[in-house]
Amino acid sequence: MKQLYNYCGTVSSISFDSRGCGTADLILGDISDWDKPPVRLAAYGALAKYICGIEMTDAEERYITSEWYYDRNLSLHRIIVPSNSEYIPAKVITSADYLSNELVIFGPKEHIETGSPEPMDKDQSAAWHEFRFHH
Repeated sequence: MKQLYNYCGTVSSISFDSRGCGTADLILGDISDWDKPPVRLAAYGALAKYICGIEMTDAEERYITSEWYYDRNLSLHRIIVPSNSEYIPAKVITSADYLSNELVIFGPKEHIETGSPEPMDKDQSAAWHEFRFHH
């Protein structure tokens, strides 16, 4: 399994490629801690398209401090949106593999519209754990 790093924050700056969101350059920041340095990541394929899509909305999911997982090349692998439960996230967004155009979402498929989302259901949580240990 590949070593992944974690950053908790939100998108503070974003730019997309000119070919339809096949790649996205992100700068993540933590507005609750101005002393925490930002991080620059690249998203590819389905993840870039998902981020592009949500950045064009006013969905609350966009503003929730989420966990962003990336590798040593600063390539985004998944996003975990927390819920009002400490142990079960509301949503996990990942791609089937590194450059895949297939998005895999555990939790609600639509954008989250509340600042305090419910945790994903037991079946989705079990599916997420199964996926995580096999990829």
